Amino acid sequence: PGLRRQWGAAMVAGLAALFPLLLSVDLYIDDIERAMDGSLGWVRVGRPLADVLVEWLNFGHPVTAVAPLNTVVAMVLLSAVGVACARAYGIRSPIWTAMASLPLMAQPYALQAMSYGFDAVFMAAALAAAVVAALLVNSQGSGRFVAAALMLQLLAFNLYQPAANGFLVMTGCLCIAASIGLLHPTWQRQSLRARLLVSAAVYGGGYGLYRLLFALLFEHRLNRYASSAAAFKPLDWQLPLALLGSALEPIQQVLLDFGAWPVVLPLMVLLITYAGLLHAVRGWRTTAMVLVFSVVVLLLAPGGMVLLRESFVRHPRVLLYFGPLLTSLILQILVLTRLQGRRSWRLGVLPLIWLMVVVSYAYGHAFAAQARFEQGRLSRIVAAASTLSAREGQPPAQFLMVEGTMPRSPVLKNTVRKFPVIDRLIPPLLNGNQTFSFSQLRLYGLALEKRRPEDFQEGWPKGCEPSPDAICTREFSLQRAGADTLVLQLAPGAEVRPET
Repeated sequence: PGLRRQWGAAMVAGLAALFPLLLSVDLYIDDIERAMDGSLGWVRVGRPLADVLVEWLNFGHPVTAVAPLNTVVAMVLLSAVGVACARAYGIRSPIWTAMASLPLMAQPYALQAMSYGFDAVFMAAALAAAVVAALLVNSQGSGRFVAAALMLQLLAFNLYQPAANGFLVMTGCLCIAASIGLLHPTWQRQSLRARLLVSAAVYGGGYGLYRLLFALLFEHRLNRYASSAAAFKPLDWQLPLALLGSALEPIQQVLLDFGAWPVVLPLMVLLITYAGLLHAVRGWRTTAMVLVFSVVVLLLAPGGMVLLRESFVRHPRVLLYFGPLLTSLILQILVLTRLQGRRSWRLGVLPLIWLMVVVSYAYGHAFAAQARFEQGRLSRIVAAASTLSAREGQPPAQFLMVEGTMPRSPVLKNTVRKFPVIDRLIPPLLNGNQTFSFSQLRLYGLALEKRRPEDFQEGWPKGCEPSPDAICTREFSLQRAGADTLVLQLAPGAEVRPET
């Protein structure tokens, strides 16, 4: 009964926090093409088990859009993981278990992962596997538990590689908690050295096995995007500085996204509460050592991503490991308040919980407003294309070229002034001559083939003059260029929007 109450409370908290996402986010980025074509293809980006899991849950091929069902399943998994984490710290309260579990699914960078109608379930499963692997390593350290942890870590890498780094954060936080006596007594038996050695072996072994199996079975199926994204930094004298720079990138990104006043206040309250309780319970020396070790955990948290040549922080979803970090921090505060006897200090975690809820609701409203804004403009673009095609004496168009970017709606413009991260959570799909542009246009009824500018001899039209071959508006222009090609140019001067 206690476990059910804890899980139920965590699930209710997740549903309440993510309600706008469940209500407003339908087809998110890659979901559009998968919903139309029924394709999978995650093996081409290094996630072979994602294809297996989604196809199994969707009763085979072709897959169909079922959002938000997969997001709800993801919440079920992460709520259970939150309960397991709370139990490791001896927390039995359903309410505080719910508060501590919320970052696993509702921290701002996890919102992107939870938005995918198809991907959410395997991204959450990968994070759950990584966190449970860390719990197994730090529980008893027996051979069976270590073997199970290794298999779970291998599973995490095969489902969604960035989520596997949740293991590093969770095991680091558990090591910190064990070293200062914050875990449940049955979790305190291992030495710190044993925890670190086994953790390194499990993470390294899982990653090595993943790379070996993928190289033997699937590497020939990688697409160009995955091959480019997986390219490593050059091995030269600048490598140490480059690695440090990449390790610091997530921290810098958090400061850029949440460093402005008063949004930074909940983070400050959380850290001050944690440091104050540590000092009261264990003294300044232990507090200083814990804070230093916490910084080390943060720097190691990106794992193998620091080796990549391209920056990884532009994708909010790869920072899923901040969820286990915040969950661990909240649980440690709860235990410290129990040891100190000042349970009112627990209120120090509430501003962060409220911030997550506010960001989630702001994201849901901004997404819905942007969707309505884009739907109106796309409908006018499709109507213009239909008008050009219906004019007498004109051959049907077969190809399309796109120039320009879909602008932000007024609601999105205002929202990103306070929460810049939402600008990356709601990327422009109609964005130049890219595949996403054609997927979104096809969703709204304009199904033309992509033509590359280098394959088009006539070049981009300069300006727009209304004629039987051109429709010119303040929002866009649509013109014939050649016998079988349309050129769509969005209004110039639109603001630059980030890609993700």
